[in-house]
Amino acid sequence: MKRGCLMNSDEPNSNSDNRNREQIETVSILFLGYTREAAAKTQASLASANISPRCRIITNENELKASLAERSWSLFILSTMQPQDLDFQRAAQVVKELNKDIPLILICETLPDSESHLMLLEEGIQVACTASSEKLTVMYIYQALAALKQRRHWRYCETLLEKAEHRITALIDDSRTAICFIENNHICYANERFHELLGYTVLEDLSSLNLEHIVTSYHRDSVLQEISNVNSGTVRTASIGVDMMRADSTRFHATLTLHQAVFNEKDAVQIDVIQQLTDTEIFNEIDPISGLLNSKGFTKQLEQRLELARKGGNDGFLCYISLDAFDTIYQNTGQEGVDLLVGSIGRLLKGLVNEAHSLAHIDDRVFTLLLADPQQDTAKALAREICLAIAEMNLSVGDYHVQTTCSIGITMINESTSRGTEALLQAEKAAKSLHFNERQGNGFSFHQLDQSKPVVGNDAKAVQRVVDAITHNHFRLLFQPIVPLETEIKIANYEIFLRLLTDDNKEVSPTIFMSSIPDDNVLARMDMWVLEECLMLMRQALDQGKRQRLFVNVTGRTLRNKSLLPWFAEQLRSLRLPADHFVFQISEVDALASPAYYKAFCQALHKLHCLICLKHFGSTSESNYVLADAKVDYVKLDVSYLKELNRNSLTPKQMGEIIKPLKEKGIQLIAPMVEDTRQMSQLFRMGINMVQGHYLQPPQADMKYDFFETTSEA
Repeated sequence: MKRGCLMNSDEPNSNSDNRNREQIETVSILFLGYTREAAAKTQASLASANISPRCRIITNENELKASLAERSWSLFILSTMQPQDLDFQRAAQVVKELNKDIPLILICETLPDSESHLMLLEEGIQVACTASSEKLTVMYIYQALAALKQRRHWRYCETLLEKAEHRITALIDDSRTAICFIENNHICYANERFHELLGYTVLEDLSSLNLEHIVTSYHRDSVLQEISNVNSGTVRTASIGVDMMRADSTRFHATLTLHQAVFNEKDAVQIDVIQQLTDTEIFNEIDPISGLLNSKGFTKQLEQRLELARKGGNDGFLCYISLDAFDTIYQNTGQEGVDLLVGSIGRLLKGLVNEAHSLAHIDDRVFTLLLADPQQDTAKALAREICLAIAEMNLSVGDYHVQTTCSIGITMINESTSRGTEALLQAEKAAKSLHFNERQGNGFSFHQLDQSKPVVGNDAKAVQRVVDAITHNHFRLLFQPIVPLETEIKIANYEIFLRLLTDDNKEVSPTIFMSSIPDDNVLARMDMWVLEECLMLMRQALDQGKRQRLFVNVTGRTLRNKSLLPWFAEQLRSLRLPADHFVFQISEVDALASPAYYKAFCQALHKLHCLICLKHFGSTSESNYVLADAKVDYVKLDVSYLKELNRNSLTPKQMGEIIKPLKEKGIQLIAPMVEDTRQMSQLFRMGINMVQGHYLQPPQADMKYDFFETTSEA
């Protein structure tokens, strides 16, 4: 018998961390004018584009209003293919009346005439002539969701801004820096420290003062010019040294820093008055070990660089230089060896980098370089030179030789860079990428923006890659336990995942490569290999006295493969395997998209005495319809329920009402992606039978989870 593989299209790569798993976004979508099958087809396409949709079909205005009141919806897809009591224009009007920010997309066969098209756009309806192309529909949806996400982010930022403005006002009041706001060259506000510095009592109203009263005549014109520059937007920040006058006519020298500001919702100029810095204050921005800027000095330089870049024509690079062997050096030589290394690298970098660029030592192991040069080749050449120079360093602390390499992450700084912290995180991420897949650093990497698309086109190379993998067994099987919360279950349950291996031994999830394979015959061959491997695993386990139940994922394409189950039945008989140890997992979306095939497939499985698990239960509004169509043994809840429980947007009582009909039918309930003990105890009290998730165990290359001390047949 040939050795095969397993298939799964909705789980992340086993090497992915929590951040990768969070990239699969759950969105809530309303459908109007859609049949169940058409809505499920769109939902299946979205799932293959790393979007986890939770959908509901609307048929009348009352349902729409109830749904809009129930939750925040991400998208409203309209169509005229299925006549309803509620037409799409009235639906759009209801959304508008309730002041809901929900993108409206009308899917049609042909574009309307210009006048009708304009009217629809005025009503907030985006027209998509994509009825004949599911991939175009997904692209429109993807763009609408991205725009919605941006709008929501802006609203969130506006809320934060309002809070920040209140907080800033309070901080300015308490600040030990003298601060005032200037409007039309008059002081409209001054904090307590400003009163003190200029010799006025706190009770005195300074609104009658203008610059003539506080700046000497020699510097007055210069200050007025800088205020004009800031007001006009020529510069965002300006600094100028001036002589200032106190209330008693004495004078002192200070540095005025001017910023664009808003005070009482009016444009103003904020002026910070700082007496001349002492040597001690200047040294506060220098790291004494490396002789470079410290974190405080680097932050100031980075903000200045960003301000220049936002004007355009001042692009540059941020280089994040991380020492690879820092921990080892510290363990072997202590602080003495670390200080020697940091000081030597500081001197080395000063010798390699022109003074026009800014160097800093911001953390024990991290140096940074702000490169004021827009040429990528310049950044590459300098990064390569730094890597080689640091690798060639050889220092000694007693008998121990101090040597290290470095990993350099590089990110572009230009007018699109929003924040300094974002640029730093991007560069850090690029540096850490040099340690993935057992790499040891000692190189440089540029941060790459995510260029992934929601739809993967038909790819002949992808087809050939899968065919080669079947032929040469270039697949890897991973196993994740499904753990019972009830002691009565005495059999080891595992869900089995497939990973395609690349030439450099990297694992690729089926989510990546399956959507680009249009050939059902290729996928049928892969299904055969999947089940062949499952059969052999089961036979080996039984020979060793183990009882294991395998959960095998099948896709909508598999449901249409008429030759698969007769072949599988013959294999069960020839290998003398218990059919009820195999559970076929079918997505609710796939079941809805092909109801006739789903029903026939389930009936055939029951004749074989195999078990059925309906996964992603609750991801559509037609869950009960699917349950009524065919008998199932297990239901795996949609992960959105778990997320809502964690966020407290779904109460345990509401969850109990959702699963009550399932428990009454005697269906075993599985909760996926469980992440902590608290969640498990909550699910147990609700009556959930089994749980699964990375907290218990991520998918691994063997089936060695400790379910119980002894195993016996369920």
